[in-house]
Amino acid sequence: MYNQQILDEMSKRFSEEDLAKATEIISLMYDLKYQACVSDEGLCSEYDYERDWWLEASQKLKNNNEINRLIK
Repeated sequence: MYNQQILDEMSKRFSEEDLAKATEIISLMYDLKYQACVSDEGLCSEYDYERDWWLEASQKLKNNNEINRLIK
């Protein structure tokens, strides 16, 4: 299952505000894995990609939340 599919499934169950927080947490998780991998000189590109993808998703959701608040 790809990240976007996971995010789509999560969006069916949680508010955008909750999703923004969750995606930020997921990004942090991959960042911690990436940092540990780098310090062990392992192959870390997957963690790097995952961290960035989830962080970008979090930022988009946060922006949507701000726009929705301004519209209301």
